[in-house]
Amino acid sequence: MNFWICLVCLVFLHNVVAQIPEGTPCYTSRNEYGLCINIRNCEFMIRLLRTRSRDADTVKYLRASTCGYDGNLPMVCCPQDASLNDLNSNEGLEERAKKNKGDTENAGDAQLNGPQCGISNTTNYRVVGGVPAKLNEVPFIAILGYRNQKNPNTPKWLCGGSLITYRHVLTAAHCVNNRNDLYVVRLGDLNLFDDNDGAFPENIEISHSKVHENYSPVNYTNDIAIVTLQRRPKNPNVWPVCIPNQQPLISNNFVKYQAMVAGWGALYFNGPSSATLQLAQIPVVDQGKCITAFANKAVIDDRIICAGRADGKQDACQGDSGGPLFWGTISGEVIRYYQIGVVSYGFRCAEVGYPGVYTRVTKFINWIENNIK
Repeated sequence: MNFWICLVCLVFLHNVVAQIPEGTPCYTSRNEYGLCINIRNCEFMIRLLRTRSRDADTVKYLRASTCGYDGNLPMVCCPQDASLNDLNSNEGLEERAKKNKGDTENAGDAQLNGPQCGISNTTNYRVVGGVPAKLNEVPFIAILGYRNQKNPNTPKWLCGGSLITYRHVLTAAHCVNNRNDLYVVRLGDLNLFDDNDGAFPENIEISHSKVHENYSPVNYTNDIAIVTLQRRPKNPNVWPVCIPNQQPLISNNFVKYQAMVAGWGALYFNGPSSATLQLAQIPVVDQGKCITAFANKAVIDDRIICAGRADGKQDACQGDSGGPLFWGTISGEVIRYYQIGVVSYGFRCAEVGYPGVYTRVTKFINWIENNIK
């Protein structure tokens, strides 16, 4: 056993990673779903370590699977469906990784969940409460521009969105429905009015948009829409967020998960919009609490996901509509974000007792896939 512990220490030496709670869902560098657990409890990784620890690809894969430490032993993203027969395959881990992730060079602009999707430029989780985002921290964030009659050369930035493919932006239906003045999307920005913030934003005109067929402007049900861009972005620091279109994420209600919301919306109810992109971390709340909060005021069903702090200190606000509610997990050596909600509405902003209401993305996977073709 002592020899095995020494072997573990040598393989995982100096591997600095973000620490996440044991049992947290994760994805390996081969894009396999797993759980972050102590390596002692991961039979697949133990067999891999004992039988192929001299193989360079194996060592790279093992190090990329680290998701924290439990004392002196590493925690690893233990794949739940991996077969031990994989160890006998003559095909290298790197080759299988490429097959699992897809061929980036030939991937279409309208592909969901390409290999780079959702990867953040941060190196660890940030616990935030309405703070300015870092440059390129949210590479998929978008803002929607509407024609400005007073100043035709300057759009009115009124709603948020998220890049889900290189040609499609996901947003709220109420940001698009009957809005003939919506014409442009900005990607890659940090401060909307500062040309010296280090960002390289680009405005891309809209080709067409699609509002959900059953959207109701009365009660905001099916509040989801897709905007198609005329071209893909050129900024290398812009790429899509991941969409949770596979199990077990589709069935996950994400209750008590710490999610993130980002946007240029107002910092308080009826306040001015923020010039700088803001980030806030908020917990997903139980559906029952949301139903109680909005009793007789809104339709809260399985198409909705609610999130917000009980003390009302963080929330989305006016101008954040259509923006993403997203959750991060360890994927190999990086943090990968999945969009689980679209900002829909709330009661005022950060009001105690009233969580924010979001369109639940996993209930619209088929609709999304059918409308990006």
